[in-house]
Amino acid sequence: MEGITLEEMRYPMKTVIIYAHPSEKSFCHAVKEACVQQLREMGHEFYIRDLYAMNFQPVLYEDNYSQFYQNKLPEDIAAEQEYLGWAEHLILIYPTWWVSMPAILKGYIDKVLTNGFAFRFVEDSAEGLLNGKKAYIFQTTGQAQKLLTSKQLTSSVETITDLGIMKYCGIETMTHKFFYSVPYVDQEEREVMLNEVKEIVQGI
Repeated sequence: MEGITLEEMRYPMKTVIIYAHPSEKSFCHAVKEACVQQLREMGHEFYIRDLYAMNFQPVLYEDNYSQFYQNKLPEDIAAEQEYLGWAEHLILIYPTWWVSMPAILKGYIDKVLTNGFAFRFVEDSAEGLLNGKKAYIFQTTGQAQKLLTSKQLTSSVETITDLGIMKYCGIETMTHKFFYSVPYVDQEEREVMLNEVKEIVQGI
């Protein structure tokens, strides 16, 4: 390895961005663009799954539920599983609505991370099937940090998302970054936040 720099040793990584915000004027959109810019600069392969632009249908009906054990998957869900199966890294970008993720993203998780693809039941527990994949989560909120942390709401969200969803499927959450008070910060602070996004993506 003598004579080869660390930068030269890097190879293109496979990343899927799962984006859930309806407005192109949102800070979430700026976060997405920062991720895209950084991934391109690094020469990484990536796909964007913009759930609102896709008009993704999040409702899981009874007939869907009964068929979602991998043998009768709808074509659109099978396609999303191909993206996730291909990816080494997942970047999730979304706002905080009612101390949680938007319904469209929760529906995506309900419908795509199915039994037999993302996990399987073994005896009295479950085994993740997406082992080796890593997640980077960017979550915005209009609430102040001290308000959410004092009521343990931030840690509750992390437990549900990082452990209850990601780890359950075998995915390791590398970063769950909250951006607080987004509607009330000035442009200079927003630029600081976006630079944080780029620094985190550089670590992929």
